[in-house]
Amino acid sequence: MSHHPFGARWGLRALAGLDFGLRVHVDVRPLQRAIFAGAEDLSVQALTSELAEMISSLRVHSYALRGQLEQITSALQLNVECGSWPYARRAALDLAGLLAQAHTRRLVKSSLAVHGADCALRIAELCAREVR
Repeated sequence: MSHHPFGARWGLRALAGLDFGLRVHVDVRPLQRAIFAGAEDLSVQALTSELAEMISSLRVHSYALRGQLEQITSALQLNVECGSWPYARRAALDLAGLLAQAHTRRLVKSSLAVHGADCALRIAELCAREVR
């Protein structure tokens, strides 16, 4: 009588063979883009959502400024989603001006404020192209 019931030796040999010679194709290209990477080829909607994400993570040293930033950002997103390009352009320009003002008053980190203002101006430019 065998101490390996039901052919356990065969099963162990078969499982051990699974470790050898299996080729697996793994896609190593990242599916998600880095924030603001290659901003010139992004759509207006994608650029707006990335700008909104950046603004939501800003450390703002004024409650009033935080409220204004959130209000203008949500107006920008809503107008871009609806395709209301003149209003979206106006909101993007307002957001760029507010970020520039926050930068001069030192209410946010200066590099992020400048980067956000540049992105808002890029969105305003893309909205102006959409109107044409």
